[in-house]
Amino acid sequence: MLSILVPVYNNADTLRELATRIAAALPGMDYEVVFVNDGSLDGSAEVLQGLARDNARHKVILLSRNFGQHPAISAALEHARGDSFVLMDADLQDRPEDIPALLAPLSGGHEVVYSTMRGTGRRPQRLTSALFHYVFSRIVGVDVPSDIGTFRAFSARVRDALLQFPERRVLYGPLMFYIGFRSTFIEVEHVQRAGQASSYTFGKRLALALNALLSYTDLPHRILLYLGVLLVLGSALYGTITIIGYLWLGMTLPQGLNLIVLLLFLVLGSLMASVGILGAYLFRVYEEVLRRPRYLVAGRINVSAPEVPWRG
Repeated sequence: MLSILVPVYNNADTLRELATRIAAALPGMDYEVVFVNDGSLDGSAEVLQGLARDNARHKVILLSRNFGQHPAISAALEHARGDSFVLMDADLQDRPEDIPALLAPLSGGHEVVYSTMRGTGRRPQRLTSALFHYVFSRIVGVDVPSDIGTFRAFSARVRDALLQFPERRVLYGPLMFYIGFRSTFIEVEHVQRAGQASSYTFGKRLALALNALLSYTDLPHRILLYLGVLLVLGSALYGTITIIGYLWLGMTLPQGLNLIVLLLFLVLGSLMASVGILGAYLFRVYEEVLRRPRYLVAGRINVSAPEVPWRG
């Protein structure tokens, strides 16, 4: 059986068409669509309830509030019962007609099939996405295409591996590259969102990038360590040159408040940045110690609560 995982946030206008096109794209196939309503404010919950009443293939999970895309994906992964899985957005930018093409490489031995986007998008969003994937590629040592999308297919073994990672701020996109498994890429059409702004603002994209940076590398504090060493060496070199010039060359010692203020701001700024980054790591440890759930369920339709031993 195929499980199609669809996180939903304010997609009331596209859900019925999405369900219809999925059914048309998979004639004769045994499948389920696991919709996770992530605290939508536009009536998406009511539309999903109607879809679930009309077709038992439609599984609906209603979260108690907006927890974010990745906790919603976590809920879908834990409730799904398929042998293979497809993850896609609910705004119709991912075309249901491309699902068979995504599934084909799974039968050839691949465990993950990523989609790369063919088509136009908003240029600033494409630039920030390309920058994020470039930096992440350098961090994890894996060539991540800059135009990779959420739309992907993967096996049950990959699903089980993903659910073994219990961290609260999980990011499934980077995590799939982190865990490995044999993967491939296919190019699909990326449809421009019609009359609907992306819920991923620049601020959310920046927060996602920082979260990935803190989750998968110790690069920030290593940069500060190197910066601190350079500041110490630079200060020692400057002091040595000044003393030599004063004792043997007759140069005057530097004077003035400007020099003192400059050095003071340099040192204090580096210290404050270091403390801030260390605090970010410390807060993430604090969150993990609390062991709060990633999401809370307000209701389920056509699906029962999962028995998942790896949930903390």
